[in-house]
Amino acid sequence: MTAAEPGILAAMQQFVYVLEVVRGTGYIRAHFAQTAGAAQRRASKYVAGGVWAETGQVGQPLRLLDGQRELARVVRETVDYS
Repeated sequence: MTAAEPGILAAMQQFVYVLEVVRGTGYIRAHFAQTAGAAQRRASKYVAGGVWAETGQVGQPLRLLDGQRELARVVRETVDYS
C-alpha cells in the first residue's frame, strides 16, 4: 500500500527549531519555533549577551557564544504527524 491509495493518510513531516539553553552541565529546551530566526530571537529571554555563529551543520544551524563558551544553540528536528 502506498500513501497515494484512497483511504490511506500520508504521514506529514515538519521541521521544528528548538532553542536549547546551557544550564549547569547540560541543555534545557526553552523554546520551539517554526524558523531558526524565531528561536534565535527568543534567546534574549533566557541569556544576556553573546554572539550568534552559524555552524554550517544541518541539524544545528546556530550557536550563541561568549568567547569560546557556548550559551545556547538552535537545533533542527523533524516531527512526524500521521
